[in-house]
Amino acid sequence: MPPDTPEKMPAPPPPLDGELGFDEVTRKGRADDFGHIVHHMPEGVVLLPGSADDVAKTIQLAAPRGGRFAPQGQRYSTFGRSQVPGGIVADMSALRSIGPVEGDRVVVEAGVTWSDVLRATLAQGKTPPVLTDYLELSVGGTLIVGGVGGTTSAFGVQSDNVIDMEVVTGEGKKVTCSASDNAGLFNAVRAGRGQVGVITKATLKLVAAPESVRRFLLVYPDLATTLRDERQLSADNRFD
Repeated sequence: MPPDTPEKMPAPPPPLDGELGFDEVTRKGRADDFGHIVHHMPEGVVLLPGSADDVAKTIQLAAPRGGRFAPQGQRYSTFGRSQVPGGIVADMSALRSIGPVEGDRVVVEAGVTWSDVLRATLAQGKTPPVLTDYLELSVGGTLIVGGVGGTTSAFGVQSDNVIDMEVVTGEGKKVTCSASDNAGLFNAVRAGRGQVGVITKATLKLVAAPESVRRFLLVYPDLATTLRDERQLSADNRFD
């Protein structure tokens, strides 16, 4: 076996709240993404985490052996970014709990979709400040790339509106980070493209949801005029 090839996973695996899938069908299902161009087969292990501790234990198992670990949400990434050849893939959609709305915030697990978040928060008259146009993306999946939405010009990207996060580091340590606590990790993970740690939970900022909205569809014949009017409308604060 070449020296840079990870060893096979030892047996038996560590006790987990979730499960490890070894079958070929499960592995092939996780060797694809939205682009359907790059396909990397996991090593024969796919983690279906039942808790953040499962993620930590599996990283602790793989890290000393040079094994690679990739979290996957709804797999809307491209060019194999959420895949690993011969590594361990985690189906983060298994982590879907949503805590109660508490004033201006709500705590959710990383596998929750933004449509799930909205169903919980709108019932309390709240909404995240920024939402992607497509709401079936996972919270963890957009926080690691930024998360651009229609209100980004006013509120920034989605990762600008997270209060704190629970992150599993490359050493398999579960750490809570925020702008004031472990700030270096907090800033590196947000929009860090999943290269620094695995988000398992996030506290999201909320604002009051409007009771009704009016949407304007403006059709332009050319890009230059479109951009000119966009700049004017943004400067005038005529629309949110």
